[in-house]
Amino acid sequence: MGNNINCVALICSIFYLNRFGCAFVITRNHVNSFTFTYDRTAGSARHRQRVLRAKSKKEKIPIHTAKDLEDYYNDSKNIFRKKNSQDIDYDTLLERLSVEGDTQIIGSPSHPDIVHPTARLIHERRRNGSKPSKDERPDGCKIALSIEGGGMRGCVTAGMVSALYYLGLEDCFDVVYGASAGTVIGAYFITRQFPWFGPEIYYDSLTTAGNSFIDSKRLLRSVGLGLLDPRLLKDVVSRRNNGKPVLNLDFLLKYTVQEKKPLNWDKFVDMQSKQPLKIVTSGCKSESSVILDMENGSFNTLEELARCMHASCLLPGIAGPILNLDTRNSENTLDAGRFLFGNDINEDFREPLADALVYEPLPYRSAISEGATHVVVLRSRPDGADVTGKSSIFERMIMRRFFLRKNKLKNIFKYMRSHRHKKQYAEDVITLNEAAKDYDRDYLDKSAPHLMPIAIAPGFPEISRLETRREEIFEGVRRGFARTYDAFVEDPNERGRGYEVAKQYFPDEILNYNPLEIHPSDDSSSAFETYIKQNGLNGMNDATLVESFGKTALELGKPR
Repeated sequence: MGNNINCVALICSIFYLNRFGCAFVITRNHVNSFTFTYDRTAGSARHRQRVLRAKSKKEKIPIHTAKDLEDYYNDSKNIFRKKNSQDIDYDTLLERLSVEGDTQIIGSPSHPDIVHPTARLIHERRRNGSKPSKDERPDGCKIALSIEGGGMRGCVTAGMVSALYYLGLEDCFDVVYGASAGTVIGAYFITRQFPWFGPEIYYDSLTTAGNSFIDSKRLLRSVGLGLLDPRLLKDVVSRRNNGKPVLNLDFLLKYTVQEKKPLNWDKFVDMQSKQPLKIVTSGCKSESSVILDMENGSFNTLEELARCMHASCLLPGIAGPILNLDTRNSENTLDAGRFLFGNDINEDFREPLADALVYEPLPYRSAISEGATHVVVLRSRPDGADVTGKSSIFERMIMRRFFLRKNKLKNIFKYMRSHRHKKQYAEDVITLNEAAKDYDRDYLDKSAPHLMPIAIAPGFPEISRLETRREEIFEGVRRGFARTYDAFVEDPNERGRGYEVAKQYFPDEILNYNPLEIHPSDDSSSAFETYIKQNGLNGMNDATLVESFGKTALELGKPR
């Protein structure tokens, strides 16, 4: 009985994650990163023929332009209609759709002469010693860092941010936007608690948390089938309306960020007037993305910051009840009652908030809306992987239960049920693909925003949202570091060496210790630093590298 239930739970989790484009293993049999052959002006007739051929063979239909994507989702040719109905079959439509990232031209060793305008501006700022401040920079530009999360897949963007720190680029950004787990990564970046604290959250804390962070047996309850598992009977009976979640965000945002690896709050507050953190989440009443920041009073304490992060990370259906924010600008609301957890809280002054994935999983649009002229977009999903995913009955059950039955959010349910959030993500990826090839403009040309996307190369398996294997997460950190190093290192001869540098910066010895047995003596020490102090050079493959662990390229006299 127990094994059968575990199998059902596993199947539920796989289908659910696929719903959000988070399959456990995604591989690619060929790599063709630098061929740009799609026709931007392809006629609708050619596109329709391709769709018809693919539909008849049940093949994937590749989409490369925003216009084709819009036509495809509107099904203007009546190709994906339900039987005996004019309603669009969005499940079949999504199943056949294929949109892939294609940004490897940035930092390509094969194209040493190509440097993205945003990278040029960042290099110029570093050479000039430009620092973030309250005042406008001398170049008159505003550079934003946009960080995607994606649950445990955020380990990739944590590695990317580590590379920015290693190359000495942290002072080149004016503002940081985070979505989902990207908010946590962004906070540690702003406080300069790198290279260890940000990545260690992933490969030390969350991979060893066990059921305290991810409890997969509760997946059955997330689809309303908790009574099928005897282990959940007590929870179903005693917590009828708000059962314990599959994903316990308090472990990350309270125990880890506030206690185990505490965010330097004083430094964070000081930086909010110079390099602020903008938390992007989804407003379920306003039906749009919502930006939370200190400037506008969204948070004033570390505890309130954690609540705002919670909203951005609140994966529908598996991360607990919705978070309701009191939107009244009153000193009386600056207390615990300002953030109210609960489903179907019907108060006019409250905005129910959920994961950024609903409206803005790649938080660069918010950056542009607030005046950013250049945006570096760190993506956690690899190029070459289909970003659209697919649908299943289990995912539909979760969406119906969370948005419709529990929260009476009919419009959001309709939006999610027609996979409009998938369309938004696909459109963003297409936009970023085009932006990656927009490298001929002068970096001071502000006629349109410069978008510089960074994603790891095709051919690597995609890390799932709920991955907990320490080796896999650690490798994700390294891959993210390597890709960003290649994209930003100024010497073109260094391109392609990113992974070699990543292995030096995040050495194999990190996997030698058990994080549960390492207890740093103070709040500023990392687990790896403590391990080195306790064990000296014992077990090190190359003792001469110990002195270089955690140091920047400038400190080591290395290319940057």
